Amino acid sequence: MEVFLIRELENEHEIIRRCQQGDRRAYEIIYRHFAAVLLGLGRRMLGRQEDAEDAVQTAFLKLYRGVNQFQFSAKFSTYLLRIMMNVCFDLMQKRRGKKDRAFEEIEISYAPHIDLRLQLEEAINTLPERMRACFVLFAVEEMKQDEIAEILNLSVGTVKAQVFHAKARLRVLLSDSPSVGEPEPQNIFTNG
Repeated sequence: MEVFLIRELENEHEIIRRCQQGDRRAYEIIYRHFAAVLLGLGRRMLGRQEDAEDAVQTAFLKLYRGVNQFQFSAKFSTYLLRIMMNVCFDLMQKRRGKKDRAFEEIEISYAPHIDLRLQLEEAINTLPERMRACFVLFAVEEMKQDEIAEILNLSVGTVKAQVFHAKARLRVLLSDSPSVGEPEPQNIFTNG
């Protein structure tokens, strides 16, 4: 998906400068260009259409209020994706409240008749926030690990590790019951 990420919006710098000067038509161009991608990302990160719509709206509001801080030293798409990811993290934090359930045991039962895509989406939603973000940006949005590192403000090594662990967790979650004689897979979602 050679990233939607401004397949170099013609005159990107000009459009952003117009945004910085308060030109609403320039914001409209950016919105039309990025809204669908941010909505998809929000849906994958938050798990619900309504939450994703709220996140997109909040991200564009934050862009509107903070576009003057954009320095042109980074790609604009990276800047906007970082805003969106931070909004998603904030919403997940609010949803979780004060209670940290990171090590709580998670049980998911999959019926063979349920669509694999739905199973995968549900499994992805159980991943811890940072791991989910790395996995979604890498495997779903098809971004390069160095781009993900820049968006999430992580090292490339951390991104690689998060993607590796996400794949391992998803493999366990989506695997069928073990065959007779096979050892039971370890529950990697418990503390201990």
